[in-house]
Amino acid sequence: MIAAAPARFPVVVGQGRLGAALVAALRQAGLDPGSAGGRETRERPESLLPVASEGGRAPLLLLLAVRDDALAPLASSLATVFPAAAAGAAVLHLSGALGPEALGPLAARGFATAACHPLQTFTGSAEDASRLAGAAFAIEGSGEGRAAAEELVRTLGGSPFALPGGARPLYHLAASLGANGLTGLVAAARDALAATGVGPDAALAALAPLLQTALREALGSGPEAALTGPVSRGDETTLEGHRRALLAWDASRMALFEALLDEQRRLVRRRGRIPDAKMPRSE
Repeated sequence: MIAAAPARFPVVVGQGRLGAALVAALRQAGLDPGSAGGRETRERPESLLPVASEGGRAPLLLLLAVRDDALAPLASSLATVFPAAAAGAAVLHLSGALGPEALGPLAARGFATAACHPLQTFTGSAEDASRLAGAAFAIEGSGEGRAAAEELVRTLGGSPFALPGGARPLYHLAASLGANGLTGLVAAARDALAATGVGPDAALAALAPLLQTALREALGSGPEAALTGPVSRGDETTLEGHRRALLAWDASRMALFEALLDEQRRLVRRRGRIPDAKMPRSE
């Protein structure tokens, strides 16, 4: 997984899903990272000092894998107990929603800083560490902080890409739509099929091949080319039947249904298969 050993000694702060995955992945890469619990270090940041010293003369690389709401308080408390940073020392956080400014107190102590977020989901399973290999990492920072983040990503076998300043809210929205939105959509499809009398477990198993093929085609060929179904054909009669079935089953999901139709119509307009005039729009 690793092309060359990093020049810094990594210490992972936080032992949640991502923190545990980071420690395991770094060990798989042949390293021996330090680690500490996020809650303990937020309450007693001085407890990190002995762990940080385990790297000997190697510059420190602090990896803060804690909750978003804990990040700024942790950075502030660490800045009160850490000495001025040695040459090459860096701090990265793994939050998707926050930029490198959250590490301002540590930057003021001389640490190079950057945000380094893996575009991946973690479930707490043994497979989490392997999910970092091949993942894209959004990096926001400059100079030595960015270099440290790119070095970490290469060590983990990931692919770094630069996130422009000010783009983080839209980036995080994209990640949330892709992962959490997809999960919610799977649940809605499962519930609809289960309501026919199949049952939730059987419904999910029945949908699995269809969903896997649809996702594979959308990622491989692009959503515009992969779209099938009544919107793709301009079949409003079938869509009206779907609306009636949805109203009879669960009218509270009508807004979701109409929003998804709008997204499909955008895809159709992009590929130019059906003129705009023939497609009713709710937007």
